[in-house]
Amino acid sequence: MEIYETSATVEERGQVRVAGVPFAPGTEVEVTISPKRRSAEEFAAAWQRVCAELRSRPGVQDLTEEDIREEIDRYRAGE
Repeated sequence: MEIYETSATVEERGQVRVAGVPFAPGTEVEVTISPKRRSAEEFAAAWQRVCAELRSRPGVQDLTEEDIREEIDRYRAGE
């Protein structure tokens, strides 16, 4: 399957225009729209903020590796 990726900016009234696609007129295409991906640096910084927030929650510092392993085992056992 041939895939063509590009980016565009949402215009007024939610319109998005994509010009210059490499398909013949009349070709039926699938369209998926999502916010533009972050750069690796932006993603890493956001991930670090999430991890810091989770580590700061009450009780998290008291968890041990054994507690985590036991929780995983219970989950896998369907408990």
